[in-house]
Amino acid sequence: MNAKRDQAAIVSRVLEQMEKAQLDALILTSPHDIFYVTGHCSRNVYRSGRVGASAAVVNKSGKVGIVISEFEKAVAEKACDPSVSIYTYPVWIYIEDLAVKDMKKEVQPDLNRTWKMACELLDHEVSNMRIGICYKWSSMEESEYLASRFGRENLVDCTSVMLEARVIKTPWEIEVLRENAKASERAMYKTAQATVPGMTPQDIHYLFHRFCLEESPNMTAVSQAHTFGSTYTPAWIPDDMRLNYGDLVRLDGGPYANGYKSDLARTYAVGGSTTPEREQLFAELYKGYEYALAHIGPGVRMCDVFHGVESVIKIPGYVRGHFGHSISCDISGEEGPFISPKETRVFVPGMVMCIEYPFYSSTRQTYNIEDEILITENGYELFTKTAPTLSL
Repeated sequence: MNAKRDQAAIVSRVLEQMEKAQLDALILTSPHDIFYVTGHCSRNVYRSGRVGASAAVVNKSGKVGIVISEFEKAVAEKACDPSVSIYTYPVWIYIEDLAVKDMKKEVQPDLNRTWKMACELLDHEVSNMRIGICYKWSSMEESEYLASRFGRENLVDCTSVMLEARVIKTPWEIEVLRENAKASERAMYKTAQATVPGMTPQDIHYLFHRFCLEESPNMTAVSQAHTFGSTYTPAWIPDDMRLNYGDLVRLDGGPYANGYKSDLARTYAVGGSTTPEREQLFAELYKGYEYALAHIGPGVRMCDVFHGVESVIKIPGYVRGHFGHSISCDISGEEGPFISPKETRVFVPGMVMCIEYPFYSSTRQTYNIEDEILITENGYELFTKTAPTLSL
């Protein structure tokens, strides 16, 4: 599917934001930023999170390059557009294809030299050259080296540059996000149908992972931020508590495939039914969902949708910071812009957003309604659709 990826369109979006920020180049070190500008998912960074394991460079001329270990080169050559320059550094692994007589191997590579290699991918170097880096994904060694080379005053946090570039999706990105969302929805309904009283969160995690793999065979990972019964906090390591008839299960997440996430939520009752009080609470949240679907569209302000949703959900004391977010390839899942009280920007065709209405409680249990939506020229396309009941 990556063969359909439009490298030129993606780079064009990045260049547009670079021009607004008056940046001469970007040196990117987060896994999702590297992937976004090159098409290569660097396993070294996704797996280890080590800053310096890989880096990508975008010049204002449009030239793009990537610095990776020689162990990743074969995969990168397949994933990257031919316009992307690939620059490698040696690793401790023996690779016969790259072996030379009397070569020596380091125990581990010095990742601090990645910055020097990245700078070699710059078109040119002039005084007062403004370089964008993502501070959240930078090491002290990186910032110190780049500050010494370009001047600390010329280093600019480019987090917002990359976020803005990803707000409007290319047709290929839309196709990937649509398929991921639909696969997640199918896996969630399969999980709900397979859940019976007496199961544990461990069982549900296993079922969801298995069904995601069935529905999205090319996935690389699964996001599972589920909650169970009176435990409203998602656990990284699920426990072995037993679910009772009528308990609520909130599934949240979905498969990662082709470098992009899915982020849905479904809430259902174990055994197929629960108390009227829980159904009523869910119905109140569903009113917010219905309001959003009735009012979202191109040209509509996000803050107006937020306040409208807030006004129709009649749950005493219910307060949220946002009712949805953009989704793309960021590993955190939630990207800006947010459907929030002060976000005055409008919905624009090409945005893919998650709309969500959660409620967490140890006494009333936990709920969420979350779907993915594409803004179109005349309205929107709903990738997935939540049922108006807890009895799935």
